[in-house]
Amino acid sequence: MIRIPGKIPIIIHPLFWLLAIFIGWMSTFTLTGTLLAVLVIVVSVLFHEFGHALTAMAFQQTVRIELAAFGGFTYRQGRKLKLWEEFIVVFNGPLAGLSLGVIAWLCVHFLAIENTALLFLMKFTALVNFFWTVINLVPVLPLDGGHLLSIILEGIFGFKGVKIAIVTGLVIAVSISIFFFAIGAFLVGALFLILSFESFRSLRYYKLLKVQDRDSDLQELMKSADAAFQSGDHEKAMTKFEEVRGRSREGILYTMATQEMAEILRDQKRYEEAYQLLAPIRKSLSGETLSLFHFLAYMNRDYSTVTELSNRCYQNKPTHDTALINALASAAIGKEVPAVGWLECAIREGAPSIEEALKKEEFDSIRHSPRFQQFIRSL
Repeated sequence: MIRIPGKIPIIIHPLFWLLAIFIGWMSTFTLTGTLLAVLVIVVSVLFHEFGHALTAMAFQQTVRIELAAFGGFTYRQGRKLKLWEEFIVVFNGPLAGLSLGVIAWLCVHFLAIENTALLFLMKFTALVNFFWTVINLVPVLPLDGGHLLSIILEGIFGFKGVKIAIVTGLVIAVSISIFFFAIGAFLVGALFLILSFESFRSLRYYKLLKVQDRDSDLQELMKSADAAFQSGDHEKAMTKFEEVRGRSREGILYTMATQEMAEILRDQKRYEEAYQLLAPIRKSLSGETLSLFHFLAYMNRDYSTVTELSNRCYQNKPTHDTALINALASAAIGKEVPAVGWLECAIREGAPSIEEALKKEEFDSIRHSPRFQQFIRSL
């Protein structure tokens, strides 16, 4: 990874180099041509991103540029821009790339360039920037064209305009992908197929996104709270997470703050408080946080919730602890068959002391049932 410091820090990830080399080789099939093509790609992507970055700085935002696997990204912090300001920041990226392409095209057609390498550089620069500008202005997220459409529709319809832009982009991306696959242009078809999935993910994300999630000050507060959490300053983190929750009241930032507060309370063995925090947002939980809620439900004797989540949580975290919690909860509400099944699963996952677990009171309701007794004998 290459880091270039400055007023606009630049980070270039290794995968960007690999993709640039691949494109260069597929375009020239020579070592020299590949190196020249990589140079053009790096300069062109940076030129595009500087169009975004310099405009954002003119609006008093701080920026950094990263070149990653699928292109460049300009990350911005600072005040929330008005829609017209946001439009200019987004639009100036493609405009910068188009300008570079026009300059290269003029050099090819109006200058007597005799050097073969320089002529190739100019031609390839024009081709890359014209091609990428056209592709990038297609109204599909996360392309700039998709962001521009989103800004325009948000200005017309309010926050609902963002959803309209996402759905429109999804339809366009699928249509373009099908078209290019049909005519045998598989590379472009695959690109827009990937963009279709990205648009679908954006649509799912939109369902959780609220207006306050776009508040840059609130985002910075969340980052500060998370930094305090990661450094172990849980008291400071709890204060900041509570402030995020109070200011957002719903949405992604609210959910993230709630989840991290629950983790702190779990570590402090304040299981009831952690459970009460997560219960109202249980439908939005997944992965590790869903497993945490599963554990907290058991600790608070909400056995029906534990059994309801048992399969999902075991898929997320297939350990003997998860299986044993499922067995205990199933037994506590008299479900003998799943209780024994989860006990057998816990043994397969390497539970170290199943005999100790069997002494727990949760098994009392099924302790004398034939199936449970058969399991005991099998041990």
